[in-house]
Amino acid sequence: MPTSIPSVPASRDRKKLHRARRTALLALGLLLLACAAGAGVSYVVAGRVEAAIDAGLAREAQNGRKLSCATREFFGFPFRVAMRCDAPRLEIERPSGKLVLSAARLTGVAQIYDLNHVIIEAEGPLSLDAPGISDTEADWHSLLVGLVAQGGALDHADMAVEGPSFRLRDGQNMLTSHAERFEMHARRDPGRAPGDDAVELSSRLERLASPLLDGILGEATPADADIDVSISKIAALQPQSASVSSAPLDHWRLAGGTMRVAAANLTKGSLKAAAAGELQLDELHRVSGRLDTSLEGAEAVVTRLGLPSAALAFLKLNGGKLRLPVTMTNGRMAVGPVSVARLIPLY
Repeated sequence: MPTSIPSVPASRDRKKLHRARRTALLALGLLLLACAAGAGVSYVVAGRVEAAIDAGLAREAQNGRKLSCATREFFGFPFRVAMRCDAPRLEIERPSGKLVLSAARLTGVAQIYDLNHVIIEAEGPLSLDAPGISDTEADWHSLLVGLVAQGGALDHADMAVEGPSFRLRDGQNMLTSHAERFEMHARRDPGRAPGDDAVELSSRLERLASPLLDGILGEATPADADIDVSISKIAALQPQSASVSSAPLDHWRLAGGTMRVAAANLTKGSLKAAAAGELQLDELHRVSGRLDTSLEGAEAVVTRLGLPSAALAFLKLNGGKLRLPVTMTNGRMAVGPVSVARLIPLY
């Protein structure tokens, strides 16, 4: 039985140790080589991405849409390609005057192995400046946008906003509306023919508190809303160059664009409203079409709006529920058989 530990390994143990060291060194060398190659590839890709962004910004500037950053930085190598834009400012030239949008920061990130999937984070507040509009601002706790491209075109997009708020000046007062969450999803509508060039939009707003809505409906409970629509001829709505005087909505109208409302719902306290139908624009740029609507728990609204007592009696006879078509044609809006408002052109 040995009484001491040998000062050096046995010959066989030394061979195993040398072999293990060579294997470890080889693995380390391969890892360093892979990292160096990956870093080189990422820098090349990042350079191409930066060049593509610069070319796209220059193209948009020629069309009257200029996006600038106080400072811009590319980072995230070697595993990601990311760009940070501090104090982004978007200037849009319009026949009615310049529209300016500004925010605190934009950050876009894509993994080096999947550049077709971009995540954008925006930091508020977002300010809007345009002729006839003053002191309008939006803010949020977090705002994330996901963009996925396929075949060189946008396949679908998703947006999630936590804690959105909106401030609008009303004379000497500032009206502030806020909600817990807003989300929107957009994709090509698989239920319509490719020739329709239709996009499906689905959005949801949770626990909206708005003094404007409270004033109309007469109660201060939060509101929840959701809407699912399909908009055809979406390409016609893309921004045109500054030299084109007609509005994108007019291009959409001339292309025969329609908006199908699959479902639109609003819940606020005891009030529940829903609508579905199809809308378009007429030759005088007014909304036309039909919505089949339902209303429940609207007794307080009828009283507050000063509608005839017969309307309230009719509601009570139907258990507080009302189903009526809302039609918009020839510049008039009618609820059931009663014409209630004149429609004005949207542009």
